[in-house]
Amino acid sequence: MSEGTDDSIVLRGAGLVSIRQPKKGFRFTLDSLLLADFCRIRPRDRVLEPGAGTGIISIVLAKKFPSARFVADEIEPQTYRLLCLNIERNRLLNAITPIEWDLRYLNRSMVSETFDVIVANPPYIKQGTGRTSPSPARQSARHDQAAVLAAWLNLQGLLKNKGRFFLVFPANRGAEVLSHLRENNLEPKRVRSVHPFVDKPASLLLIESVKGAGIGLEVMPPLVVHESQGRYSDEMREIYEAS
Repeated sequence: MSEGTDDSIVLRGAGLVSIRQPKKGFRFTLDSLLLADFCRIRPRDRVLEPGAGTGIISIVLAKKFPSARFVADEIEPQTYRLLCLNIERNRLLNAITPIEWDLRYLNRSMVSETFDVIVANPPYIKQGTGRTSPSPARQSARHDQAAVLAAWLNLQGLLKNKGRFFLVFPANRGAEVLSHLRENNLEPKRVRSVHPFVDKPASLLLIESVKGAGIGLEVMPPLVVHESQGRYSDEMREIYEAS
């Protein structure tokens, strides 16, 4: 457990967050930070994060919304140990409960309609495509071999009626994910595209869906990550700052 790197980030509304990550293997990316910034959590919400990794999203949200309560699920043993360590070091033992369960069976293990919110950064490369990583943890995080997208969205059974499901996903699979959401009674209500540069196509979609909601979609202004010189855009500097 001593092996790893200690990283600190500042995300608007959350303050300083300290995260220990493995030197090699799965490390959180900007995707997770943008998703955490996109999420809207209400007072006393119960929030589930499947595939929590080392805990960055749940920890940021718990700091940002201190009256909410979180369950962070991670099945990979080493990553789960880091998740527990990060919860403790950020003094969030009363806010975040870590669990080490296979997300494919959470519907069988937990009471239905328990949560107000699910937030997820699911694997985004279809099994059998893309490059293979030598790290099992990184491979699992990048590829949907452990649980296909449909399994993640099937967790809607754990949401209360009108509960919200937040996720980030590649823009080039946007039609697929929106179709899957609607098939699972999760109506897309708010979408924001993320562009690496203002003149480049979107790379990511940030999506908020609501269980059992009617049709009506807000398409938000795009988020541009970098200016032409390669530095962060004005909004990105408001959202995220490495420290």
